[in-house]
Amino acid sequence: MLPDGPFCMSFDFDLEILKKSISKYGIINPPYLIKNLDNSYSVVTGYKRLLAAHELGWKGAECNVLPDSFTELDALLFNLDDNLLHREFNSIEKAMILDRLVNVLKKEEIIEKYLPLLTIPANRHSLLLYLNLNMLEEIVKVSVARNAVSLKVAGLMANIDRESRLGISSLFNSLKFSINQQVQLFQYLEEISRREGQAITDIIDSSDVQEILADTTMNKPQKVKAITAVLKNRRFPLLSEAHMAFKNGLDRLSLPSGVNIISPPFFEGVNYRLEIDFSRGEELTDKINKLHKLAELSEVPNFWKGRGDT
Repeated sequence: MLPDGPFCMSFDFDLEILKKSISKYGIINPPYLIKNLDNSYSVVTGYKRLLAAHELGWKGAECNVLPDSFTELDALLFNLDDNLLHREFNSIEKAMILDRLVNVLKKEEIIEKYLPLLTIPANRHSLLLYLNLNMLEEIVKVSVARNAVSLKVAGLMANIDRESRLGISSLFNSLKFSINQQVQLFQYLEEISRREGQAITDIIDSSDVQEILADTTMNKPQKVKAITAVLKNRRFPLLSEAHMAFKNGLDRLSLPSGVNIISPPFFEGVNYRLEIDFSRGEELTDKINKLHKLAELSEVPNFWKGRGDT
């Protein structure tokens, strides 16, 4: 394997298209190298071209050598400019670039000048977020590069142990979670782990979660929704019981078709909402009359207090 060297800005790439091009046309734009103090050479630009040629069985390739006056920063910026002209970087590649820049530039200059070039918000929090990505395990980095794990969750992963990171990454790779769903699920897992004193991997491996993952009758969005519900119930058991008691109370009430009563969020407020679907005035009058005859209607605010009742 060709070593990537200190200037590489490529991560999780597919060489097949490049290999086909090189097989047909050769290397059109020669890579650039820089000579090291020990007389060895490091690849500055064209790493993927050389790697593709190597995989094709080439014994060598024509390269250009940068002047001896080129410093490490010069070479790094030369490669950055070359890449910015031709492609977009994934999140891990941006992290790699910033990790190299902090060794040769002050953070203030990086924030002001280079974060905008990488389409990253120009602030210290964003810089630290991307730098922390470099500490993730390789398999987790791949998940981040492919957007299977969101950047926001990847940043939160710095605060948990290695096995937990791997477990969460595996779960997010097996199903397609939206960014908001990822953040919500991560919070549930972390809070359950802290409250119950149980490892995040044990929570993911629990029978409730694994049975959903193994269920062949559910599609991926259904599995995401079911796993989220299971973990939410586990995180907020009293709230879940209150919701169930409230639902059972409404079921006993036998509301007219097209009528629904919405509880306040978390049952923390005092205002409930009544929704009535109708298309004609007579239909609305009929449903209101039926509601008026329901003796238990006045007890609706107390339904949730009977949590655990059926």
